[in-house]
Formats: sequence, structure tokens, C-alpha cells
Amino acid sequence: MKTMQFLLVGALACSALLLSACTHKSPSSTGSEEDAQDNFVPSKELSANYTLLDLFYIYGHARNEIEGSVDAYVGKGSALDSKNAFGEKSCTKGYYDVCYMYNQMNDPYTRYYDPTMAAAMLASLVESEKGLRIVGIESAPYDEFDVELFVVTSADEGARNLGIQEGDLYSMDDLMMAYEEYSGQDTIMLDIARPLQNQLYLVKVKVAVEEIGRLPTVYLHYEQDGMGDSIPVIRITEFDSKTLDDSGTYGEFAEALKKTAGSKATIIDLRNNGGGDTDHCIAAAEQFLSKGDTIVIDIIADADSVLADGRQKYIQKLDTVIVVAGQDGSARDRYVVMLANEMSASCAELMLSAIASNKKSPVVGTLTYGKQIAQLGIAKGEENEDIPIALPDGLAIITAMYSYDKDWKLYHDLGIVPDFEIKTRKAQMEKAVELASSATYRRTAGYGTERLGHFAKPAVQTRGRSPLKAMKMRYKIIR
Repeated sequence: MKTMQFLLVGALACSALLLSACTHKSPSSTGSEEDAQDNFVPSKELSANYTLLDLFYIYGHARNEIEGSVDAYVGKGSALDSKNAFGEKSCTKGYYDVCYMYNQMNDPYTRYYDPTMAAAMLASLVESEKGLRIVGIESAPYDEFDVELFVVTSADEGARNLGIQEGDLYSMDDLMMAYEEYSGQDTIMLDIARPLQNQLYLVKVKVAVEEIGRLPTVYLHYEQDGMGDSIPVIRITEFDSKTLDDSGTYGEFAEALKKTAGSKATIIDLRNNGGGDTDHCIAAAEQFLSKGDTIVIDIIADADSVLADGRQKYIQKLDTVIVVAGQDGSARDRYVVMLANEMSASCAELMLSAIASNKKSPVVGTLTYGKQIAQLGIAKGEENEDIPIALPDGLAIITAMYSYDKDWKLYHDLGIVPDFEIKTRKAQMEKAVELASSATYRRTAGYGTERLGHFAKPAVQTRGRSPLKAMKMRYKIIR
């Protein structure tokens, strides 16, 4: 029996890793017959992926996008099919036909990565990024400016002797860029912004660093309200099953809740959170809900066996799964304010929707991305005998699910509307603190009413949008 691993995933459309190309030409229009022959992909890989699309691509039969036979895709791929809509390569020459087949699907999130790229892509879906940590400091998110920065809240003697000071501001992006050139040295030169006499000056300082296997995804800090009370702010950057904490994002989040036990109000910051593993965002949302509250309603494409002419075959079926809170959450009595923006998507929106629809918790910021679909990632892995079909040698990522909120309402391609639309980060945080301090406002806004155009290939390409985060796990189901 083949080994297989099924991962139902979903998140924000991505920059460097995602989306399939949407225009294609046959080899005859771009090269010779010899080129077309070179493009012919091994029949096993093409056939395996054809079967997966036939069974799990939720739009395939509804939109009549899948041809009646795999033969329709043989010899059709060309170099045009090596890249996705953002110009990122996902197929080498021997696999052009497979990428051509995926590129014929109108859903830009349904795509394929050949064996030379599959392992790295699969790892990126479940793990937070590796990076560097500045040794000897404590820091917190800083919202005075409309870029994501961290402020140094304390520095030990060693860090100060090297050059960094309390109040210095640094960018995580700068640390990530430094990591790309990192070769194990104890110190690096880092650009920081230093406040002096009510002005900021860009200076280069030496800092001690150490490599972190995986970066944290949850950050806790406190904001002071007008009465001098501290309001905890829990920032979640993404939802991963593997982070700095062995228990993933939810483990980090649970620890933040424990540290803030007794708080009457809490701000959850999901700005720029592109999504991730749904096990983790559902578990995080559940901590604010009561037993029996509906978190999400999923419609999932699955394979079902039937008898036809005395033989067993597989066909696509749709399952409805209602996910409810299994117990009262540890923070169900807290007043919650949520921060979101146009880069908050998928799993982050699931958490927003679950808490807002059940608790009427207010949302501050800007209209969210609007992604209410998820992808099934299929690669060889754990033993499974439920669906005895040939598996790909590469990685298949197929849109296999769409969702509703607890009231059977949709925000897909519409976005979640904030109760207070505020564009600047500082003003967003100030309003969130104000609401958390009074702890009385109940959500009245709903979902968007105009299509955003994120889920059609021409619209994606025309907008030229390149969000920060790669697609992250939304569902992880072992079948």
C-alpha cells in the first residue's frame, strides 16, 4: 500500500510561493515538436494528479473545469507553465504537463509543485520561519508608525555595551534579511531607529545574535489605558504546528492566556496574519467561547467508493462538518477587542468570525482579505488505506473546502468589515485600548458587499497584489 499524507490547508494568497499562472499556450505555439516531446511528463505523475483533482477539487465538477480524460493534458505543457501567477517557479521541464493541467483550473489556489520543490514547500506550510534573535534584550511590538516595528523594552549590560539601547526600534524584516547572509557569527550590524530629542535617527549598531530553529508566532505586551490600567495585547503573526514552542502557535497562545489570567479585557492583534493551521486557530478561538458555540461550518470535498458495473470506483462527495466548542474556554468571560487589516486572512479570519459572531466582540482596523476556502495538500507521508489511489511524487495543493460562519453567512471575497475603520496602526491600537478599557461596545458591523477579486486569476494578476505571507496550513486531516 502506498503511503500518503493529507493536509487540508488554507490561508492568504502568497507572495513568493503561491498561485498558478492563468494563460497558457500549447507547445506548438512556443517551440518545436521535439520540445513538446521533452515536455511530456511521466504518465504516473500526471495520472495521479488527474485523479486527485477529479476527487478533491471542489469546483471542478461544479464548474466543469476538469476534462473527461487525462489524455487531454498529455503533451500540452510548455515553459509558460513552469511559473505561477506571481512568477514563482513550481515545475521543472519534465513536469510541465502537470502544471499545465493545474493551470487550467480557474481557482488560483489550486496548484502543484514538482518533486524538486515539494519537500521544502511542505515544510514551509507547517513551520514558522527560521531566523535570528537579538541576545540580551526584551522587546514588544511598536505601533507608533505604520510599519511593523519592535521596541527594545530592556537591555542587559552586554547588549548595551555592544551598542543597543532601551527604546531602540528594529524591524523583524531586517533581522530576516540578516539571517539570509548569516554564517554563524556571534554579532551582526543592524539598522535601528533611535529616538533622540523627539526625532528618530537611523543608526547602525552591533548586536549579539543567536539562531532560532523556529521563530515565535505569539507576542504579549501591555498597553496603558486612560486610567493607568494595563490592557494585555496578544499578537498572533500566523498559525503553525511547529514554532519556537514544541506545541506550536496554540501552545504559545495558551501560555499568553495563562500569563494574563484575571484580565477583564484582552486585545487580540491579527493584523498581517495570513492564516495557518486550523487546529491552532480553532483552539485559540475556542478559549473565548462557551461549550456548544459554533466555530465554523465546513463543506469539504471527499472521496466515496461506489459500485459501477460490478467494480468499485471512487467519486467525489461533499461532507458538511459543523465545528463546535467542546468545552467552556478559559477566557470566555473576558471582553475581547480584535485588530485586523487587509492582510488578515483565512485562519485569522476564521478566528475573527468565530469570536465576533458568538461574542459580538468589536473589530478595529480595515477590511480583511476575505478567504473562506481551504486547500488540501497531498504528499507521501503517513500510512493510510482509506483511498487506495496513486499519490504524486510532488505536492498537490487543491482547493477542497469552503466555509460558512455560525449563521451560514459568507465573507468569502468580501472581507470582514471592522466596526471602526481606522487606517493607521497607532490610531487602531488607541481605539482598541479605549474599547477594552470601557468593555461595553458590542459588534454591529458585518461582512463586505463588494467582490474584492482575489479568487479569479485575471483579477489577481491585474491587481498585482503580493501579500507578505505564504499560504499556511488551515486544516490538517489525516485520512
